[in-house]
Amino acid sequence: MRRAKLGLFNLMGLRDRTSAPVAVLRTTVDAVKMAEDFGFDIAWFAEHHFTNHSICPNALMMVSHLAGQTARIRLGPAVLALPFHNPLRLVQEVALADLLASGRLALGLGAGYQPYEFDRFGIDPAEKHARMLEIWDILEQGLTTGRVEHSGVHYAVKPTELSMRPFGLAPPEIFVASRAPEVVRRAARGGHTPFIGFGHRGLAPALAARAGLEAAWAEGGGDPATMPLAVQRFVYVTEDRAQAELAAACVRDFARAYHTLGAAALDKDGAFVRLMPLNDEPPLDDFLETAVIGPAEHCAERLATELTALRPTHLCCMMGLAGIGRQETLASLERFGTEVLPLLAPLVDAGEPAPLPGHAPALAAWRG
Repeated sequence: MRRAKLGLFNLMGLRDRTSAPVAVLRTTVDAVKMAEDFGFDIAWFAEHHFTNHSICPNALMMVSHLAGQTARIRLGPAVLALPFHNPLRLVQEVALADLLASGRLALGLGAGYQPYEFDRFGIDPAEKHARMLEIWDILEQGLTTGRVEHSGVHYAVKPTELSMRPFGLAPPEIFVASRAPEVVRRAARGGHTPFIGFGHRGLAPALAARAGLEAAWAEGGGDPATMPLAVQRFVYVTEDRAQAELAAACVRDFARAYHTLGAAALDKDGAFVRLMPLNDEPPLDDFLETAVIGPAEHCAERLATELTALRPTHLCCMMGLAGIGRQETLASLERFGTEVLPLLAPLVDAGEPAPLPGHAPALAAWRG
């Protein structure tokens, strides 16, 4: 079985008005540095606009900021919401970010999902996949040839020579966060990596999502047996039951926010989204059960089961959510690196920190 590379996803959300954006930024920087020390392959940064869901409207700025503070870990946007970008400007910014990162840039591409963002940018969401595919073509052309010329339905670019090319003249690796069949077929033709999140429903929906991706992948001429796949999971390592329940509540808030942000009408107070329970919301214990939350051995067992079933090439860990403090976020990440990763060595391609003693007593107390 192939070993999955590790990613760290940074949403950079604000819990409430007492949360300081600068504290979120500092926690993110420290987490990325720690992830590099533990052998993570890549650190991802979100792109969202106009709400406390994320304070990061430009992931390439975070890539550039961390490029000078790291040496090995790759850096990338997850994702560039392509319909919100001017393609000719974007291709230059991507190439510059890759130069600043000395070739360590990876690209996550997406179409966006929040109606409020589309409305504020003046973009029809019904066009988002068509726009995404056109901008993707422009990006690929510019990054591989140094020249852009495009005449499409939504974008027209006169012949333009670019002064900026990626590091080593090689375009970054591309990850694609969309299940739209036409987008997956395009990914298959280029051998790019589909990127999915588990949400809060557990393994069964993720397996169904993989099956859907495989079908579209085959339609694009790819072999489902060798399809690359990146999966994202929320992971919080703790032996403290109260901390675990807090993490589960934060996962529940994330699910509520995702649902609210995807709705046609957005209810918010200033920049802060008002969260309402989901229509079919399970009890908090279900969130605790379906997320990867608990002592190291429990988290390792859960992740091993999911990695074996899903066979991903990349495991992207969301290690912090709004509502979990800086100290707790970094402590969880440290426990993941020192205690969980050694238990996942056969399944995960990462650094090899010294394993700590067995966790059976703590696990028994956790399961009570």
